[in-house]
Amino acid sequence: MTTKRKPYVREMKGDWWQKLGFYRFYIMRESTSVLQVWFSLLVLYGVFALKGGPESWAGFVGFLHNPIILIINIITLAATLLHTTTWFKLAPKAVAIIVKDKKMPDEPIVKGFWALTIIVTAAILAIALLF
Repeated sequence: MTTKRKPYVREMKGDWWQKLGFYRFYIMRESTSVLQVWFSLLVLYGVFALKGGPESWAGFVGFLHNPIILIINIITLAATLLHTTTWFKLAPKAVAIIVKDKKMPDEPIVKGFWALTIIVTAAILAIALLF
């Protein structure tokens, strides 16, 4: 049996995400992935420059001294910190940790993530300074 009525199709405008602050923040946070692609390509460029020898490495370092690249990298760092902060706040909601029949509060988990991040960063920095 067929019907002659047209199905209801709800209109979805391109600016739907601009109406609520939650959606604007969500889109902003997810757009940090574009800057992560930039950083990945930059690191890849650095690895190939390192492989290419001293002249190639000097060219890479010169590229990094460009004020526009410096500004892009600062923005990338800020976006990464924003994304990391929101991810760490989200993580305790994804997995409930039960200790003695009580759900562990979010705060110690988030602080644990930041502590682990600081420890790993310090270890990488120490290794880099040794070599």
